Amino acid sequence: MPRSKEQFEEIRKKTKENILNTSLKLFAEKGFQGTSISDIAKAAKISKGLAYNYFESKQKIIEAIFEQLFKEGEKFIKIMDTVDDPYEKLKLIIEFTFKYYEENEELWMLYASFMFQPAVMEEGKKLSTEFNQKYLYKMEAIFEDLGFKNPQMEIRFFGGLLDGIGFDYFFDKTHFPLSDMKEFLLKRYSRSGIKKLKNL
Repeated sequence: MPRSKEQFEEIRKKTKENILNTSLKLFAEKGFQGTSISDIAKAAKISKGLAYNYFESKQKIIEAIFEQLFKEGEKFIKIMDTVDDPYEKLKLIIEFTFKYYEENEELWMLYASFMFQPAVMEEGKKLSTEFNQKYLYKMEAIFEDLGFKNPQMEIRFFGGLLDGIGFDYFFDKTHFPLSDMKEFLLKRYSRSGIKKLKNL
C-alpha cells in the first residue's frame, strides 16, 4: 500500500531528527573537526547519500543544531510573556531552568561539549545574534521593572548564575544540592529578597 503524504513527511522528520541527534553526539565526543559526514551516516545507520540529501554539509548541520537550541531558548521568552509581574517572571524562569536541567541532562551536556569547541563557538556567535538580542532585551526589561540601577549587569550576572549552577550540577550530581539551590534562588529573587539586593 502506497504511503500517504503525511507518512512521507513523518519519515523525513524522523530521519532528520536522527541525523541531528547523531551529529550532536559525535560532535560532542569526537569534535566537529574530527567528525565526517561518513561518520554521521554510519552512526545514524543511513547511507552517506541520504545524509547529504538532508544536509549538504556539516555547516548546514551546525546551523540546524543551533536552530534546535534557539527553539529551547524561545521557551524562556514565551515564559516571560505569560505574566506581567516581573517577580513572577523571574520565578517562572528559575523553575523552568531547574526543571530543564533535571529532565534534559544528557542533551544539555552534549550541547555544552559541542558549543565550547572553537570552530563551533565562532559559528554560534554569528547564528545567535538575533536571538541573544531578543533574549537580553526581554531580560533587561524585567530587571528594569524590578528597579535595579544597572539592569544590563544584573541580567549578565543572573544568566551566568544559572549557567554556572548547571555546570556544577552536571559535574558533581552526587553532592550538588539542586533542590536546595532552586529554593535559595527563589528566595533570593523573591519580593523581599530583591528588596535586600537593591539595598546592598
